[in-house]
Amino acid sequence: MKSLKDILAVIVGLAAAAGAIFYFYKFVTFTDPAGGHSFGWIALGLAAIAFVCGLVYFLGHVNKEEEIHITQ
Repeated sequence: MKSLKDILAVIVGLAAAAGAIFYFYKFVTFTDPAGGHSFGWIALGLAAIAFVCGLVYFLGHVNKEEEIHITQ
């Protein structure tokens, strides 16, 4: 992790993933059959944010040439 973008993507992505897990748990364990769907939407939104942060992090490392010598 060399840039601020990478660090920020990791921190936001992990926080969004933790939030998505928490809200999905609240959605699944909601007792009232008429409600609780807002927890599902929040969990889906946070999961999408975590996915985008993962893409930003991993696609930021594409085409980074590392010089590899034949003698190594």
